Formats: sequence, C-alpha cells, structure tokens
Amino acid sequence: MGLPVYDRVHPLRKPKGFEPVVQRWSAGFVNSCRTLCVTFHGVQGKDAATVYASPFFPWIEAAMALPEGPTVFDHAWLVDENGLYTHIVATYWLDEEKRDAFLALPHVRTWWEDEARLFEATGYFRESMTVPVERLETLYWQDFPRALAASPEVAIYPTPYCGYYGAMRDRIPLAAVDRLETPLPTQLQEPVARETKGARWRIMAPANLAVIRSAAYWGRCDPDQTEDYMRDLRAPLLRGMAYLKENAGATGCCSLRFQQTCDAAGNPELETHALGYFLSLGHMEEWAERHPSHEAIFSAAIARYRKYGKANQLRTWHEVFVLPDGGQAFDYLNCAPGTGLSGYFEGERLA
Repeated sequence: MGLPVYDRVHPLRKPKGFEPVVQRWSAGFVNSCRTLCVTFHGVQGKDAATVYASPFFPWIEAAMALPEGPTVFDHAWLVDENGLYTHIVATYWLDEEKRDAFLALPHVRTWWEDEARLFEATGYFRESMTVPVERLETLYWQDFPRALAASPEVAIYPTPYCGYYGAMRDRIPLAAVDRLETPLPTQLQEPVARETKGARWRIMAPANLAVIRSAAYWGRCDPDQTEDYMRDLRAPLLRGMAYLKENAGATGCCSLRFQQTCDAAGNPELETHALGYFLSLGHMEEWAERHPSHEAIFSAAIARYRKYGKANQLRTWHEVFVLPDGGQAFDYLNCAPGTGLSGYFEGERLA
C-alpha cells in the first residue's frame, strides 16, 4: 500500500470481532510516494453569470492541461454564507516537486499575481495543502473511484477499519503514535474582521487542522432508491451541514462548504459533497460521535446498507487530511470577508 506503519502507542478503536455491514476501500500508494498535494482553486461572484464570465475559466482550463498539471481534478459550485456563487476546482498531485513546478509556471504565477485580480467583479482563492501520506485517510467504494481514487497513480484496497465510530482515526497511520491535537485553544476563537475586498491575504493554517471532503452520489439509484435516499438520508445530512455552518465556535468547524458537484461549465451531476475545515481531528470526532445531527446521518446510512445490502446503489466517499505545521498556503484575493479561512488564524496582507 505504500503507507507507513508505526508501532502503535494509541490503541485501535475497532471493537473486537467487529465486522462492517459493507466492505469499503481506501487509497494505497507506491512506496516512493510520501506526500499528497491538494489545492482548491475558487472564484466567487454575485451570481453564476458573473462567475462564468470571469477570466478564471480560460486560465484554469489551460493550466489543467499543462504537463505539470494535477493527476486528477474535479469541479463543484455552491452559494456561500455571503450569498455569493462560488465555483471550486479541486486538484491533486502525488509529486510535490511537480506541484511546486506547476505553481511556478509563468501561465499560473503571472495570472495569479496580476494586480488586475484585485479590481475585478469576482474574488479568487487558492487553498493549497501539502499532506504527508501518514496524515491521510480515505474511504471509497471499489466500483466508484472519485477524487484521489480516480488518479491512475492510486490503487485502492479493502480496509479493515470501516463502519464504526473511531474508524476514521484508525485509518490514519500517524494516529497510531500521535493524537493529532491542535496547538491552539480547543474553543475556536471568534473570527477576525479582515478587509479582504481589493486585497491579497495569506492565512497560516495551524498544525493539525483537519480537512474533509465527504460525498454522496445517487446517479446510479433507481427511482425507489433515489426517493429513499432523499427522504431518509439526505434530509438528516442537510440538517447536519446546517448545524456545522451555524455553530463554528461549538464545533471547531472553521469553514463548511456544502457543494454541488458539476462540470467545468457548472452543469450539475447527481452528487453533492461537503468540504469542511475543523480545528482538529478531535473536533470532527466530537461532532461525529456525540452530536445528534451526525448520529441521525450515521444511523440512516447504516439502516440503508442493511435494507439494501449488496443491492444498494448509492455511492459515497470521503477523504480526510490532517495538516502538518508549515507548507500550507491559504490565499484570498479580492474575496468577500469571511471566505474560507480568511477570518481565522494568523494572516498576512500581501497587497
């Protein structure tokens, strides 16, 4: 699998003799792969027409086609907390040097650094992460590779750690020896009122910030299974997402984007996914294991697997990255206040 193995200090959470209701799969890497690079490129505007008329799209389309471009990428849109239409391109590299070379290319760097970006009708952000593979965990279906699993450089394997509370931590190799706690106060501080319009800001993410992408795809579901999903699982999912967005201080969830997966033109697919930033893995677990809003999601998912068994047509996946200190770059250009992490943590105004 190419994942490091540690002599475990912290015990597994998996209950003795536990067997999951369904088998799930995780990403594996060649032994030479030590680092995953993930970047979310975003553009925001007052409406979809403004966003899709921006210079972002011809720029990003050409960038994705460069030899140094990502191994895989995907698109999504949402309307954010400021009421702004936002399109995000998620990109993945399994070669840190190649990612760095991409960011240094004239096509990429010159456009991004152009002063004109600060005076356009749209704002831009680039949330760029460098994640050692021992700080990563993933969960997919074998017949439905998405996001990182869609990369030709990645293989997936059946994980023994799935279907129980604590499995997320059990799948992270470094968690065997490290509790991955935040160095900051455990209560998320009030956001800072930074003036981000017409400015460039870089935010310094703290050590062990936990990032999650979590998706549900119903494009393979027949009408009965689609109705079942919308009624019994999607409804509590939407309530859970709303709770996280409205209770940052209580949950440590600094940013939660509930996104519509789409193509490059914004045409929707039959999938939605959340992109969330938590102060630590422990904060994510606290919500997942102890709050009724997540208990409703988890219970509905398990009930669905038991109801349909191997005939289940819904496909879900998620990825979690626990960021090390340093090597992370969260940049916001001409963005509305409060976009992403722009209101949290230490920051530097670059222009």
